[in-house]
Amino acid sequence: MKRSLKDSLKAVPLIHSLGRGVKNGIFDIKAAVGFLAQRRNVDSTGPIRVGFLCQFIPAWSKLIPVYRQMLNDPRFEPLLICVPSNMENRQLVGDTAKNDTYDYFLSQGYRQAVSAWDGETWLDLSALKLDYIFYPRPYNDFLPSCYDSALVSRYCRICLVMYGMSMTEQIIDTVMERSFFRYVYCYFAESPYVAERNRKMGGLLHALGLQKSVYKGLPGMEEIAAKREAVSPAWDFSQNSFRVLWTPRWTTDPALGGTNFFEYYQALLDYARSHADMDFLFRPHPLALENFQKTGEMTAQQAQDFLSQIQALPNVSLDRQKEYFSTMWGTSVLVTDISGIMPEYFVTGKPMIYCASNMPLTPSPHTKTMLEGCYIVHTREELFACLEQLAAGKDPLAETRQRIAQKLYGGLNSTPSTGILEELIKDREQR
Repeated sequence: MKRSLKDSLKAVPLIHSLGRGVKNGIFDIKAAVGFLAQRRNVDSTGPIRVGFLCQFIPAWSKLIPVYRQMLNDPRFEPLLICVPSNMENRQLVGDTAKNDTYDYFLSQGYRQAVSAWDGETWLDLSALKLDYIFYPRPYNDFLPSCYDSALVSRYCRICLVMYGMSMTEQIIDTVMERSFFRYVYCYFAESPYVAERNRKMGGLLHALGLQKSVYKGLPGMEEIAAKREAVSPAWDFSQNSFRVLWTPRWTTDPALGGTNFFEYYQALLDYARSHADMDFLFRPHPLALENFQKTGEMTAQQAQDFLSQIQALPNVSLDRQKEYFSTMWGTSVLVTDISGIMPEYFVTGKPMIYCASNMPLTPSPHTKTMLEGCYIVHTREELFACLEQLAAGKDPLAETRQRIAQKLYGGLNSTPSTGILEELIKDREQR
């Protein structure tokens, strides 16, 4: 029977999907060969040598509890390997003579830090004889080619703790890119759901015992608890007891969660101007203003006008601090979009206002549960009404948040980093 053109076109997505599946299968087999070669070179004696690739400093707060435990455990030898932050498409841009990440960690008193870049050449990771190495983000493009996960996985077991929670199905699909994740030996996932997603995505490598996806909790929560009594310099300008923190995302791309920046930034500035009894701290994602100018969604003049308005208002400030956990504890309420900062703030027990989006976003099961304890607004008017309600001391979702935080994160007394160390010790013993 002759096939119609319509039927032929219907088959194209299927053919494309099959081709992609075959391609992924070939790369998975290549990854398996690399894993097996790495296993033959394992030295199971002496302390467990663990490297931490440090580059995106906000991600360090998710790993510092793990590092501290290793530092105080004679079974481990942790090492911080500092990669300059000014990298795009695997190349250094701007000032190539300095290593800002290394300078930062030295200034913070880290003695176990080494520079990955000496101004001319990259540090040879294979010469360090590491057992495991934690990557800061699942993106090879921000790293030099010699630190590509495909290459490093041949001589060292790669581990990953995500720098933020993947809040929607779209973000999970975008972030969990096979070109990186197929080389991750142990993914310490941010939720049981995401761990299972990765097991299914890397079915062959997991079935062969060459990869693991486990959930041990969020180690960053330990650092949040540790900062509970800390005073953040970001709030030094504040004269009022009611403090609002706003954390919009950096892109309007629905696949990456979208942003409420353009919907609310001028309205919030105007609201702050007429509400001198409230203080506002704006903390857009570090890439936000630069990205909006690159995409043409904001001109350089508009970005400068935004910053000038902030500077002109006594009850508004821009948060440029690298560390933000202590800032959260000094906050009365968080206003945000679908952001990885949500679970981190949620565990403080403080109220959170989620600005819903018209974008086609599908919250993950974890996010759906958390949103039950959030105030959800759809318009500027609803946002301002909610702020005034909370400023008046009315917080009907307080007990709901506490119950959900305990269910999802085990509260502020949990120690996920202990589970991570135990997993590595067990893995070393089984080699």
